[in-house]
Amino acid sequence: MGEKVNTWICGDAGPLDDYNPFKITREGIAPEILYILNREPLTVSQIRQLITKDNSSVKKIINSLLKINAVRREDRKYWVNFSIFSEEDQKIVFDIGEKYGKQLAYTLLEDKKQFFNLANKIQCAKYVRKDKIIFALIGCFALDWYCLDELEKNNFLRQHKEQPGNRDYILQGGESSGIDIPRLYCGSHNMDVGEYTFTSFGDHAGPRSSLPDILWQTSTAVSEHIKGKQDLREAFANILSHYGKNLLSDCGKLLELLLTNRELKNIENQGTLLNFLNKLNYISWEGKKYKLEIPVFLPQDEKIINEINKRTAKIVCDLLKHNYSKIKDALSETSPILNKISFEEVFVDVWHNIFGYCNMFLAEEEFMYNPPETPYHARYLPWVTIKKRIKK
Repeated sequence: MGEKVNTWICGDAGPLDDYNPFKITREGIAPEILYILNREPLTVSQIRQLITKDNSSVKKIINSLLKINAVRREDRKYWVNFSIFSEEDQKIVFDIGEKYGKQLAYTLLEDKKQFFNLANKIQCAKYVRKDKIIFALIGCFALDWYCLDELEKNNFLRQHKEQPGNRDYILQGGESSGIDIPRLYCGSHNMDVGEYTFTSFGDHAGPRSSLPDILWQTSTAVSEHIKGKQDLREAFANILSHYGKNLLSDCGKLLELLLTNRELKNIENQGTLLNFLNKLNYISWEGKKYKLEIPVFLPQDEKIINEINKRTAKIVCDLLKHNYSKIKDALSETSPILNKISFEEVFVDVWHNIFGYCNMFLAEEEFMYNPPETPYHARYLPWVTIKKRIKK
């Protein structure tokens, strides 16, 4: 066959080991097996007959997929055990996203003045454009992070699922297709290090030159290209991940010092780190001083952020209360439903498409930032959030 499935998660994949969903679902012929099983539950021997390349590893791959609950066995046949949208399904999901994303955007714009007033009270509004703050706070903090929690509380979706290997994530997938939707702003990439959270948020059109993305790219490159056995590559990739967190911690400290106009000291390799942040466009030179170029959100912003979150979530929940059953009906014949995946899990990806389209429309209306396209075709905005410090 040759066709494949791409996978992603909502949650934390954990270390690069035999329980890592990215490693298992993307290894060898696993993407092709998932494509086959998404079309029809089959036995191992039936799968072997459909594999285009060496099929000797089919049983091994199936066992690895069983180990992370990516497939299940019923009556000697194997079924996909997570939401995978076929190419036909994706067209339906995009139509739903566009329709309800536009409705949501127009409703949010009715409160445009109030949202701008709240954004002006954020500390970094002193040096960052308001549309960038709106992009981060409504586009990501509210529609992505906060609304995922609220929609889970109200039983619209399920984003938390205990997985083998002490993980918590929802695995999702889609058949490879020619469908490409640039500026579908629904992709949040995050890494927590102590009191700092590094985030990039944008579309999925290309790789991002930001944190934590380049650290993940480095780990992937090492695991794929370093000379040595698989267990050595995985061990070294996990070591790099550990030292990557040290790098983020030092970068967070530098950015916080620059934000608060304090003296830069007690940070090893300070000059190298400042040059690195400058190359990332997180900071720039202004005379003899460095200037922050990205939003940095502080603990004292929490009250305003919470107000924006609640205003946004109320609008979202009202929209879904009136339209959830219609959306469910529209998806009733899609692959995940036919494969007996719970609709609450299926709706996680559908919700990302709805608010991704919403953000696209809000950017077109110049209510929020519309990131420029990079040479690698990605559009995104990075920022750092500093959390409250616990007094010891």
